Amino acid sequence: MTADARRQRLRIVCRGVVQGVGFRPAVHRLATSLALVGWVRNGPEGAVVEVEGTDSAVRSFMRALPRSLPALARLDDMDAAPIPAAGETTFVVLPSEAGQRSRALVPPDAALCSDCRAEMDRPEDRRYRYPFTTCTNCGPRFTLVRSLPYDRERTSMACFALCSECEGEYTNPADRRFHAEPVCCPACGPRLWVEQPGAGDMARGPDAIRLAGAALERGVIVAVKGFGGFQLACRADDEAVVAQLRECKRRPTKPFALMVRDLATARTLVALAPEDEALLASPRAPVLLAPRRPDAAVASGVAPGLSDLGVMLPTTPLHVELFRDAPFNSLVMTSGNLGDEPICRGNREALDRLAGIADLFLLHDRDVVRRADDSVARTGPGGPALVRRARGYVPEALPLPVETPVPVLALGPFLQVTACLATGQEAFCSQHVGDLDGEPARAFLREAAEGLEEFLEIRGELIVVDPHPDYPSTWLGQEMARTRGVRLLSVQHHLAHAAAVLAEHGRFPERGTRAAAIALDGTGWGPDGTAWGGEWLTLDGELRWTRLAHLEPLPLVGGEAAVREPWRVAAVALAAAGASELLGRLPMARLVPLETLVTIVGLGSQPTWPRATGAGRLFEAAGALLGLAAVNGYEGEAAARLESLAESGGPAIPWDEVRLPAGTALPSAALLAAAARRVVGGEEPARVAAGFHATFCRLATELTARVVPPAVKVVALGGGCLVNRLVRRGLGEGLAGAGFEPLLPKRLPPGDGGLSYGQAVLGGVAAARGVEPSLKGEA
Repeated sequence: MTADARRQRLRIVCRGVVQGVGFRPAVHRLATSLALVGWVRNGPEGAVVEVEGTDSAVRSFMRALPRSLPALARLDDMDAAPIPAAGETTFVVLPSEAGQRSRALVPPDAALCSDCRAEMDRPEDRRYRYPFTTCTNCGPRFTLVRSLPYDRERTSMACFALCSECEGEYTNPADRRFHAEPVCCPACGPRLWVEQPGAGDMARGPDAIRLAGAALERGVIVAVKGFGGFQLACRADDEAVVAQLRECKRRPTKPFALMVRDLATARTLVALAPEDEALLASPRAPVLLAPRRPDAAVASGVAPGLSDLGVMLPTTPLHVELFRDAPFNSLVMTSGNLGDEPICRGNREALDRLAGIADLFLLHDRDVVRRADDSVARTGPGGPALVRRARGYVPEALPLPVETPVPVLALGPFLQVTACLATGQEAFCSQHVGDLDGEPARAFLREAAEGLEEFLEIRGELIVVDPHPDYPSTWLGQEMARTRGVRLLSVQHHLAHAAAVLAEHGRFPERGTRAAAIALDGTGWGPDGTAWGGEWLTLDGELRWTRLAHLEPLPLVGGEAAVREPWRVAAVALAAAGASELLGRLPMARLVPLETLVTIVGLGSQPTWPRATGAGRLFEAAGALLGLAAVNGYEGEAAARLESLAESGGPAIPWDEVRLPAGTALPSAALLAAAARRVVGGEEPARVAAGFHATFCRLATELTARVVPPAVKVVALGGGCLVNRLVRRGLGEGLAGAGFEPLLPKRLPPGDGGLSYGQAVLGGVAAARGVEPSLKGEA
């Protein structure tokens, strides 16, 4: 018998995103095309395949499988082992094998695919205009599933019995709806209706969509149930209804996201590169922050004072139907919540919590198992980068630099919080939780953390928290560690930023090596009693770290009031730089009375105020100095307005008059004073804003070259200020020009939304290498 004719059988364990994505049908098609017999099924490790046939056919299968994946699948590795032949005559798909999850993953929710959209557009199709159309290439996944393996009975679709036609699709390996767990049709799927608070149902099915669309056209606010919870929608070109939504939602200035009919509409509103359009139209379909076109037909109240608009395409069939016959091309589509509370998930919850905001509710009876906001990305140098990671990305795994010997649960800081669970060589970040100001958000953090553990069937045995003693996330970690009897580890805030970026790029230091990092954010607990936020660090493979340099500390007169009112920082900094005589001549004096500014300057000389090195505080102070915002209506508003102004200022030229002094501190006060002198001298504010950014990046590059050891070339850039396009570009290009290898966050938010991943990385490395990072670093 020739080697080619010899029969063999392989058992192949496939790991990665291989459940709920059409992987088994793809395996079935490939195996039968090669005349192989055997089976495929889902299991705790991922997908398990047994193939039997001629030696050449089995080898062809192994070569072809990685190239035959469906759109949403990701094959991380395959373990193949020969086993005795079984002698079957067919290749079949077996029921899933139960058991504790080992490596099985479920993909994130995916936006409507082109095949399903085409069916919805065909009048003769049975899913014509059906708002729950889905297949293995699109639809809810993470927000739908209760536990693994990913099968219909473990999702919120379990209560919807399949009709005969859907059953035929679901059981046919040749159909793209084979084992598409959310599959349904008008005969057997979820029902849609529109309801008015206190008045009950007003319409059902297609009539409900028509009624909601007509209400939106008239300027009504409508609550819409999406994949991961509720959204609040209104006309994007109607100033009055946008103002009403702001007032009712208690969101005075924070920008709203827009949902647009199609890419053609998006192009009329914002400037998009080809890679930006590809991301918008991808299964991830995030909100994308992009430069606003001057003639964009959008109410000024959508994003006041900002040069970007956040746009997204319809992500669900229901959104598609809202736009189908509508006279409008764009809608505000913002989180269905009040202020910074968690997004509403259930119908009754939404009717109760959103009754004072929405006039109509577009509801359905498919439960949202896990609430998840829209993800947000931003255009910029090197392509789009994430700002908020949720729908479309979660629960996608991120790499760990080492295999952690114990499961690590990290709980993030205070703002933009996520949880992260690390196990083996992977870390799983939760959906965006948000700021922990109120009890609902704190309860959501617990829900997200415990939900990750339940979903992955793993319980954290090492809890990692921020060392700030007043963070609710720290309290939660302390409680969990105490009740479970497990170890609690505190890791310094900016060290976690550094670890997140290094690990994302696979450049976390091995034993005996070092990397550098620049962490630029608003506030993080400093072990010296100050509020850190502009930090130059080195980190080695034994988790020893050193603070090399920082921004010049500035007093926060009034404590937290100085964070809300950045003019306080600006006024005191000008006095420290010997420029207090400029106070009354600045645009800032039109927002704050001169006598108030003088009073704050006087108080600033007292040594009792907390001192902060935060880059966020510096950029906010510059925004206040130029009269862009007296009060931050949301985190970093004055800095965001400063960046928007700078982008209109033409070529940015660093200022020669601001030089880096001797020592290890970037001269924050001198930089603000130079900006003040220029604007008082008549320079256009936009040029001042652009020059401020350019000068900061030049000073930061020079400081890096001065303090980073010559042998260290890798520099990770993290912290919320790296959302700023000008800072990303200026620092990235400046450091590269100085001979460094700058690493910019892309797959994770640069700010505190990615911090739990850095905490989990440090916890995993500490457990694996038997070391522990000091809270204070080394001299």
